[in-house]
Amino acid sequence: MTRAVRALLAGALTAAALTAAPAPARAGTEPVTWGDCPTGTAPGERCGSIGAPLDHARPDGARIRVGVSRVPATGSRAEYQGVLVVNFGGPGASSVGSMAALAGGLPERLRRAYDLIGFDLRGRGTSTRVVCTDPVTFSRGPRPDPAVPAGRAAHLAATRAFADGCRAFAPDLLPHLTTRDIARDLDLVRAAFGAERLSILGYSYGTYLGAVYGQLFPRRVHRMVLDSVVDPTEVWYGTGFLQARAFSARQRDWAAWAADRDDRYHLGTSAARVLATWDVLRARLVARPADGVFGGVELDQFTIGSLYTDRDWPRLAGALADYASGDGAALVASRRAATTEEVNFESVFQTVSCADAPFPADERVFDADMVRLRARDGALGAAIASPGACLYLQTNTAPPTRIDGAGLPGVLLIQSVGDPATPYEGALRMHDALPSSRLLTVRGNGNHGHYLVDGPCVDDRATGYLVDGTLPANDIECDAAAPEGPVTRRPGVPRLPR
Repeated sequence: MTRAVRALLAGALTAAALTAAPAPARAGTEPVTWGDCPTGTAPGERCGSIGAPLDHARPDGARIRVGVSRVPATGSRAEYQGVLVVNFGGPGASSVGSMAALAGGLPERLRRAYDLIGFDLRGRGTSTRVVCTDPVTFSRGPRPDPAVPAGRAAHLAATRAFADGCRAFAPDLLPHLTTRDIARDLDLVRAAFGAERLSILGYSYGTYLGAVYGQLFPRRVHRMVLDSVVDPTEVWYGTGFLQARAFSARQRDWAAWAADRDDRYHLGTSAARVLATWDVLRARLVARPADGVFGGVELDQFTIGSLYTDRDWPRLAGALADYASGDGAALVASRRAATTEEVNFESVFQTVSCADAPFPADERVFDADMVRLRARDGALGAAIASPGACLYLQTNTAPPTRIDGAGLPGVLLIQSVGDPATPYEGALRMHDALPSSRLLTVRGNGNHGHYLVDGPCVDDRATGYLVDGTLPANDIECDAAAPEGPVTRRPGVPRLPR
């Protein structure tokens, strides 16, 4: 259920960018080793890496590389606010090679104020990598359904093979892929760029990374905007239960939307009938996968991926309408072969999740949860509860970082009420955990990711806080209802990973 982060258009940088260069790295801090950027990086971004301890508890031990990049601020020294690190989520979204493209979509006063810093998590992208399988194996379909007896053994075998591949590729790295380790890497990045403090723009998983960094280094935080907020009290197994309920509710929203357009899609004239049609089509795909590769699990994944933003709803409804009339091409086309970078993303997604906090080590726990969530939330609930690599890849049994926000400056949280990937109650818990935070609630959609997408009500508040330090006096709301159709997105602003 992943998508590669997409960089769109890039803007050329002016020579004035050089006036806002940060101070050199301090003595004793490893400087950036500059090198080549990933293929396709837009002009104006400089890429490199720094060294970091494999184990931060043993700083003189084995070393890894952590990829970084920089696009300089364009304003004067008087306008300069420092470095802004951007994380697009995951865990596993890469940002090195995306900062110049992102720069083209940012408000000009933000560009004038900040150096944009790309940062690849350990394990990912231009950092020391972990890759648990190959694209052919990862893309093979149809995938077995663990919620039915016929598919359970095959699913567990594939899951174990993936976990074994992680261990074979990076046995020493796996126990040190916690968000705590990643936050400590981020502090080395801050020091390497000569910054006393850093600012963070984090989406999705990036909100949890920002919170953990702020917990470990509160006095090194300048400003922080956290968009589509992770529940810091449910890392990570419990998050699935919240997501199952939220995705089921979001599927009902989609079904009501499709029912209002029955003259176009012919899936049903009520939400209940659309959902019944979805169930029938899923059963048909289980019995005979489209083109031999797109089965019931693939429909679960395609549906979940399409519920992140209502702008993907027409694609889901259209593909199902075509399939219902005998044409499965759109469904099959949605399941293209994975790239090496997407496999790397999934590898980091799984291994960071497994390292961050304990998961059940008994497959019977997953079996019971799949039964319970299928009864409560349908097939999507069972899909979210199905066992992943962490069943076989427990690398850290320490509890996750407890977040209390002590010593943090103001934090702006942005969250929509109906977001299925990071449900609203999780944002409320983060808000409670961070006494200095303000919550901007987005009404009018249930999408995942809002800053630079949902218009001036959200954008002006977030930009104003990052540039001027102006935090709303109280929690506020924005109405960001979006018209149907293709997403209107500022140039360079990526889609978040699925």
